[in-house]
Amino acid sequence: MPANVGFMLLSYSAVIRGALNSHLGMMRTQRTPRETDQAGVGVRIAVYPGGGTPEITEVSASNPGSATRKFTRFVSEKVRESGGRVPEESIREVVENLIHAGYRGAVISVLDDGNVVRVSDKGPGVENKSRAMEYGFSGAAPGALGEIRGVGAGLGIARAAAEKVGGTLTIEDNIGGGTVATISVAGDEAVTEEKKAAPPPQRRYPDGVPRMNISERQQKALITVLECGEVGPSTVADRLEISVSTAYRDLSVLEEHGLVMADESGKRLISPLGRDLVEAIINAWVK
Repeated sequence: MPANVGFMLLSYSAVIRGALNSHLGMMRTQRTPRETDQAGVGVRIAVYPGGGTPEITEVSASNPGSATRKFTRFVSEKVRESGGRVPEESIREVVENLIHAGYRGAVISVLDDGNVVRVSDKGPGVENKSRAMEYGFSGAAPGALGEIRGVGAGLGIARAAAEKVGGTLTIEDNIGGGTVATISVAGDEAVTEEKKAAPPPQRRYPDGVPRMNISERQQKALITVLECGEVGPSTVADRLEISVSTAYRDLSVLEEHGLVMADESGKRLISPLGRDLVEAIINAWVK
């Protein structure tokens, strides 16, 4: 997956929060020396078996970069052990965004036989939840960009991966501050019934988004335009670490293909086709 894709997230429902608190005294916490000896970042992972006492594990990592990989792998294993279908891509993108909350109060819950993963935190929250899953909308602070990708597509990727298996991604406010992201997919029986009843989807492009003869660098330039809203060659050059003349040529190619438009000041804006192509590019990253 290309190296510039970022995000912000997430909250916790009253029902699960209440259940977690009610079981607090009965929970058994599992620790291993490698998971808990480091003083980096940590989360609490709660796996809820059907009708049983939740299994709580505290997992730590030395830094945000390793935390995403470690936490995602651990949660994905618990989902598979529970027989669930939540995609690993969705889990990874949501977990990565815990950096926006500084991992404060981070709890990851595996519910409904592994078909629901809920990630909650006590961070600053998501102000614009209506736009949070739009491709190109990024809330990454400058300090976070050194640890995560920063193109504003993390939640969009998480949602796309969930939708590919008939699931959803929702974002809510957490009780007392922070956010919670919930990835939900249907169980195998429900999926079978949905496939029988679902009408064929209406596609904007019956044969897919038109193929464009643009390079990988020009794809990154297009994503930069989407992320920034409007850009000139200097912005693209700075973001992609290329020369201004190369950035100018790339923007001209994108404009020739109808992927960007020039405003009165000469800066480029994303076109509807360009936005659709970015979504198709990012969806292709979701294997």
